[in-house]
Amino acid sequence: MFLHTGIRGRILNKALHHQHNQIYNYGPDTEYGVVEPKSAEASKQFLEMVHYDEGGRIFTYVLTLDGLMRFTETGKEFGIDLLSKHTMHSDVNVYIAWAGEFFIRRLAKANISATAPDQETHPAEDIPGGPPNEPAPEDPKDYELVIDNDSGTYRPKGNLLGDLQKFIHDNFPEIHVVVKECTDKDLSKWKDEQHEMKKTQGKNVNLVQNSDGDISSSDEEALDRHAGGKHTSKKEKAYQALEDPIGAVKDVIPGESGRKERGKKETIEDIAGKELPHFKA
Repeated sequence: MFLHTGIRGRILNKALHHQHNQIYNYGPDTEYGVVEPKSAEASKQFLEMVHYDEGGRIFTYVLTLDGLMRFTETGKEFGIDLLSKHTMHSDVNVYIAWAGEFFIRRLAKANISATAPDQETHPAEDIPGGPPNEPAPEDPKDYELVIDNDSGTYRPKGNLLGDLQKFIHDNFPEIHVVVKECTDKDLSKWKDEQHEMKKTQGKNVNLVQNSDGDISSSDEEALDRHAGGKHTSKKEKAYQALEDPIGAVKDVIPGESGRKERGKKETIEDIAGKELPHFKA
């Protein structure tokens, strides 16, 4: 996949490059701007981009070797989740600086540690002074960033989490930064709380498949069935192709060197040149 060799590697490599280009494209709606690095202004901009603590969002991210932080919201309603997320963000780079997931929690008391006994966070508590009943406060000191190394593709070493914490804290000062190993039990509990909050406070996301229509409730049911391993409709097969592009073409190419007749013969060039289903937010 990374070296673009072999039939499976070529197909996966092309699919991931294609999805990266679909997510990270630039157009008339793209917003540009410059903020002072390592400042409260940078922290506020980051919080605005992740919607503060609204909706129980969880993000998947990578830090590239040239200093970029790329991230998208993660969840079953996002087509981006149905292919290798971190590899897509990295544009199939062999080497990156870091990868994982993160989420934001609002603190009831800004001036004390997030782990203090009398501290409360949103979630799991419905603390006043912000979503879902009031606008989110903009002071970075009111927020905690929980960030980990949960990446099936790259999985950074847990003993380097201290370096990650220093890097994030330096770049986003005043935000409380908590780093966690992906196997941490507290982290698993906090993510469950994020998921529960999303069920009650999250906003519906309109997605467009091949730019020709919104994802409907029936499509979401298809995604639920997809999670259970059942695929029947053409749309469900499209979701399956996103997760397993190799499986989507295995009836055409049974192995590295063979190919099977399916109405007509298709070469690897034919297969690699085809576009898999893609989604735009």
